[in-house]
Amino acid sequence: MAAPGEKQAAKTSQDEEEAVTQVYATLGVALVVVVIGVPLWWKTTEVYRATLPYGDIGRLKDTQVIYNVGVEFVLPLQTQPQDLLDWREHVDQHLDTGSAYSPISPHYDIKVRTTNKDERTVINQNGSMEELDARLTQLKPPAVGSCTVYLLAKDSSLEAMAYIGRHRTAFVKSSGDVSRDVRISAHLVRSYFVNDERLKTTFTSATGAQHDKENIAKEQMRAFKTNMGYEVTFSLLNPDPSVLDVQWDMEAATASYLNPFLGRLADVAEFKVFSQVLYYVDLTVRPARDERKASYYLTPDQLPHTINPVEAKLGSHVSTYPSVHFLVYIPEQGHSPLYIHNEQGKESETNAFFSPRWGGMKIVNVDSPPKNASLPRTVTLDLLPVMETFLSHLRLLLGVAQLPPDPWIVVEPADNTAITDWEYDHLLRVRTVENVATATATLATLSQLLGEIGNIVINDDIARQVYLAVDAIRKAQRLLAAGDISAAFQASKEAILSSEKAFFDPSLLELLYFPEDQKFAIYIPLFLPMSVPVLMSLFQAYRWYKKQQQKQPAKEGKGEMKESEKEETEQDDDSNAEEKKSPKGKKQSRKER
Repeated sequence: MAAPGEKQAAKTSQDEEEAVTQVYATLGVALVVVVIGVPLWWKTTEVYRATLPYGDIGRLKDTQVIYNVGVEFVLPLQTQPQDLLDWREHVDQHLDTGSAYSPISPHYDIKVRTTNKDERTVINQNGSMEELDARLTQLKPPAVGSCTVYLLAKDSSLEAMAYIGRHRTAFVKSSGDVSRDVRISAHLVRSYFVNDERLKTTFTSATGAQHDKENIAKEQMRAFKTNMGYEVTFSLLNPDPSVLDVQWDMEAATASYLNPFLGRLADVAEFKVFSQVLYYVDLTVRPARDERKASYYLTPDQLPHTINPVEAKLGSHVSTYPSVHFLVYIPEQGHSPLYIHNEQGKESETNAFFSPRWGGMKIVNVDSPPKNASLPRTVTLDLLPVMETFLSHLRLLLGVAQLPPDPWIVVEPADNTAITDWEYDHLLRVRTVENVATATATLATLSQLLGEIGNIVINDDIARQVYLAVDAIRKAQRLLAAGDISAAFQASKEAILSSEKAFFDPSLLELLYFPEDQKFAIYIPLFLPMSVPVLMSLFQAYRWYKKQQQKQPAKEGKGEMKESEKEETEQDDDSNAEEKKSPKGKKQSRKER
């Protein structure tokens, strides 16, 4: 039968073994959770984020945009060499951009020379300035984006101070003063052919920089943003078809007046033209009556209210292109004739008004049918004045520059294409600058958004569009600096298209409203019940380990005591053994007894 001490020792040993087993089990569970569970959870819950060129996007914002313009000044043959040097010096001063840094800056590639033989032959021929412009352009057509300024003699047929033709050529009448002639020539280049101020304002506004609202160009406020295409819809509004049967041949008018203009802009955007006739459509505003002229009129305050109720009835075609609406309104007999008054209270010359980034409306008054005439009376519209008005509106909507008239400068109007060569160059340049700035700002905003919200998925398609946009922006900047505005514009279109595809990708919206606090609100109820027992077990294991560390010195002391007692016992045993081996000793002890 085992002694009580032995039982207590066995029980203590068993408890220690169970404690060790419990500690190892706890460490095993914790090891599985840390080594396998946490990485597995982290890997299965992370979002895929493709690598984006954040550094390149940041550098694009700080890159200065430079556009190159080739300018050639052609002087008469009689010009002295010293005058040529003076011309060059003065031109450099007037076309110098200065030392101040600007995010967008022009670079003028200037050439000064005298006329050659062929040019002198054309200039000496008596003819109009329009013919002179056409012949010199045929003789040596300037490249797209460049311009040529001819200095004519004092006795030339040019009556004004300067003349700008339909092409890329301008003429300045010499005054004998080099400084004055250079100043006028530089003004034609900077304010008409290039229009530096508008380019700078457009670029600054497109990048989202702070600027004074008063300095925003009117062209920028009323023109559409750059798009791949536009839908142009012509609508005829006939509020009383039982009285007037209005007919119009819009297909022929489009072919004669609109298609030449749209064909010239085929490289700028795609255009889709539609037409429709709407009956029983009223303006829902009551015009005022002019008793003196026995007519009716609309004030400028009433014009916006004429569009809102009509717009809902115009309809829209299934397309991603913005719609451009042009309305022809035939007044009803109770309010005919109807005119539009300006802010000064005078009748509008065109009897039409323009709505920024929307379109325009023209009111066409027709004669009322006689009292005994059969109804409805058929009326065929003359679309020439209508299309002339709408073409001017369309020019404004597309961003073609409209410069204020100058009595000293004669500007030749465009032909049937409704746009001159230098206006086309300026449109390409301003659209390119706007596209580059807009695409850069879009990429910067996208990179900031993706950097701040880490749980948005960035798939490979978005990354590919971002890389394409960055490459297209760099290409457009290089081509602008080289003066190739046609290729630069096409590259800028690719840049803005790719940047908008990446920014408006539907996949970016899936986790946009899933912030970090909601993530913890979901995972804490899942992991907290499991983590508490594991943490408590680890704490108990830690306490057990500390106790074991404290018991270790005591065990070592007891071990030393046992070894000393063992040595004494061995010595006693040795002495007893010696006594047993000696019989003489036993006898002596007996005798002593």
